[in-house]
Amino acid sequence: MNSSLLDTYDLRLLSALQQDDARSLQSLAELVSLSPSQCSRRISRLKAGGLIRRQVTLLNPRAIGLDVEAYITVCLDQHTPDTAANFKEAIIAMTPVMECHAITGSDGDYLLKVVARNQEALSLFLMEGLMKIPDVSQIKTALTLSTIKSTTALPLNLL
Repeated sequence: MNSSLLDTYDLRLLSALQQDDARSLQSLAELVSLSPSQCSRRISRLKAGGLIRRQVTLLNPRAIGLDVEAYITVCLDQHTPDTAANFKEAIIAMTPVMECHAITGSDGDYLLKVVARNQEALSLFLMEGLMKIPDVSQIKTALTLSTIKSTTALPLNLL
């Protein structure tokens, strides 16, 4: 589904769902000025069109004991399809890795967002996990001191 096919109701609905997906269909319908059945049909269409990828519950990492968040830049020795595939496979299996992005324009090849229980657990992850991936040549770690803004909501007002 092309985003240019979204009307005002679709955008309102997507915005409301991004803010709180646990709302009842009735509450959602009232919020976007549609009937519950219209909302339900639109949500089904948005899912089928790939605009709604999945629905999840977001947890507070610190509240459950994951007190350390770090951003790690990873450099690889070699840049071959096999090296990239091996790195990708290893990273996907590492549960502390919340996000992994192939990047350009910086001192690294990949940028990871990682969570850990504490600094000792982060150190163990770095030394016993990340540095043992074949062809990882360098890592740079930046610890999050405080979070100024964190959102999962896409800026629909830019459409």
